[in-house]
Amino acid sequence: MNTTHFAKNFRIGTSLFIVVVPVLVFALFFMMAQPNVQAAPSQVPEVAFANSQLTVNEDAGIVNVTVSLDATAAFDVSVDYATLSGTAAGGVDYSNTSGTLTFPANTLTQTVPLPIIDDSVYEGTTNEYFYLRLLDPVSVTIGTPSVLQIFIDDNESAPTATPNATPSIFVDAYEPNNTLGEAYTIAAGASATCSITLWPTGDEDWFRFVGKAGSTYQIATSNLTPGLDTVMTVYDVNGNVIGQNDDAPGIGNRSSLVIISVNTDGFYYARVINRDPSDPSNKTYCIQVTELATPTPTPSQTPVPGADECEYNSTIATACVLEVGEGNGYTGMSLVPVYGSSQDTDMYKVWMRQGTFYVCDTYVNDYADTNMIFLDLNGGDFQPNLGNDNKAPGDYGSQLSILAPYTGWLYIEIGPRVPPPYEESALHQYDIECIASISTPTPTPSPTTVYVAPPSSGGGVQPTVTPLAVPTFLPTPTPIDFSFLTPAPTPTPPVIQIQPLPTSTPVGGGQQNVAINVTVYYDSNYNYLPELNEGVQELAVTLYDNATGGLLAFGSTNEAGTVSFTSITTAGAVRVSVPFLNYNQVVVGGSATILVRIAPQPLPIGIP
Repeated sequence: MNTTHFAKNFRIGTSLFIVVVPVLVFALFFMMAQPNVQAAPSQVPEVAFANSQLTVNEDAGIVNVTVSLDATAAFDVSVDYATLSGTAAGGVDYSNTSGTLTFPANTLTQTVPLPIIDDSVYEGTTNEYFYLRLLDPVSVTIGTPSVLQIFIDDNESAPTATPNATPSIFVDAYEPNNTLGEAYTIAAGASATCSITLWPTGDEDWFRFVGKAGSTYQIATSNLTPGLDTVMTVYDVNGNVIGQNDDAPGIGNRSSLVIISVNTDGFYYARVINRDPSDPSNKTYCIQVTELATPTPTPSQTPVPGADECEYNSTIATACVLEVGEGNGYTGMSLVPVYGSSQDTDMYKVWMRQGTFYVCDTYVNDYADTNMIFLDLNGGDFQPNLGNDNKAPGDYGSQLSILAPYTGWLYIEIGPRVPPPYEESALHQYDIECIASISTPTPTPSPTTVYVAPPSSGGGVQPTVTPLAVPTFLPTPTPIDFSFLTPAPTPTPPVIQIQPLPTSTPVGGGQQNVAINVTVYYDSNYNYLPELNEGVQELAVTLYDNATGGLLAFGSTNEAGTVSFTSITTAGAVRVSVPFLNYNQVVVGGSATILVRIAPQPLPIGIP
């Protein structure tokens, strides 16, 4: 053994041991002595305005409002903003503004531009104000303040008073009274409260008064400046609607009048809005609550029984749901007015499905005489109006029908033709029912046809050429008058309008493939073009060999009123038939697109 080499290695190993081992021991001791330190989670920054209020000059033009983060982020963050009206009105004193503010990574501030409108109207000694609000943050939280109140310093001088000048009125002395909780208190029997404005546009006024059980009250607006058209809604002590009126009786009267009878002590509320779209500046009205004397019944008067099971249902919002189908209607409905109104008007709603035909009837007793009108899903009139007074001479019930142009609620309004005296109103009763049917009849089964494979191909089916009469269809399931489907006399447009595309003439002899598209539509908007919501669904369409009378194909229209026939093999002309409309057309060769138009016919005007 080389002792010198061994001694050298031993010295090197010993040296390494002396150096390395203490280092490892120290490192292990250091790690054990340190606390368990983890990386702190990243903080989500907050976004807010620098101050809660800001005053700007009316002639400032564009004002840039600073929005800041309390710390930068390593990624993009954003927040939405929008202006809100205060005493300053959007579009009058400032431009309504909304949008999204994005902070790129490592950015602390952004600005929102706010256009201030410099008008020539003196706003008074108190600065008007509006708000800018932060909302809908993304990757950031909203801090404080998140709402900035912006005051506009008016730059007009007060007008010089003239001896006969009438001061301008914008914001009245009863504001703020824009919610039920802010309702201004008035007293029943007191003089009218006047000089009330509905400014700015969209303003609404709430008033309240104390009602006593067993009393009847008249709430009315009056002395309207031309250009105002009030609509009043009255609520009970629980906030439920108990009366509404747009125009009080009288031609050209734009004031409102509601009469209610109360059965609970407490506060009753009246909400007034303006229906006129013109500028409401300097336009005023009055409101007054009057307690009416309760009429004393004569000894011979019979007590009027209570309202029917659907009351209160005199508005769209309170319409009574009417199930479709025989026996699903309501019986014994009365025309007894409630809450002191002059007549009872009942509102029902029926869920319609597009393309289904609906018929609604009222059946009256010996006293009642009903009017019925249909209203669309927004409570508006159909065009033309759909209404009916009497079904037939001597039948004082009402009947209306509609081919549903959409899927949704159909509102049905029922009222008396002549309002009966209150003490006799319980005698005037009616039943109401709505039934539905598909818009086309169900065809009888056609004769069985034998199918054989074409001789020139290995697959597919083809009917044998057998003379076949036009199939006979069953009558409609309900007695509905479809006379409106017949063509109108000249010079009015025809009821059924055919617009086939040009077709080529086939080469004599041999077989050819024919493609035919048929669309049947109810032209409700009179534009002579089929719309997506005008198609007549499930209408039978048949194709025949015009020479032999053999049935080539049979189908029904889809939701768009369309049925398509492709790869129809024939040696000659094809006869297209829509039996329900008594319509036939011959197509010679090639392909064709046929439009069958059903012209709408006006129905009687409804309840005025």
